[in-house]
Amino acid sequence: MFSARWQIDAKFGHKQAVLDLLKKWEREIGSQVGLAELKFQIMTGSIGAREATIETHHQVESLAQLEAMFAKIGKIDAHAKWGKEMEPYVVSGSSLWNIYRIVE
Repeated sequence: MFSARWQIDAKFGHKQAVLDLLKKWEREIGSQVGLAELKFQIMTGSIGAREATIETHHQVESLAQLEAMFAKIGKIDAHAKWGKEMEPYVVSGSSLWNIYRIVE
């Protein structure tokens, strides 16, 4: 089992807009790619982390499951539109994926 973590930094004063758009993605795009099957979470920096940092966690059984989700997302026009809508609120170049193996 793996935890796929996507991290972005919101521009100063725009964290709520980023959170709102992530929730919109969860409802409108994630629902089309099987997000309900994953333990999806949205987290923000609090103690010992940058306050502007926002992470989404996707728990997947295998890397193949994650790859399948990515393939489905790539075919959804609304995902590309959502990315353009998100862009003004995110620090350019801050997007980062980390994949962790869950051992316990």
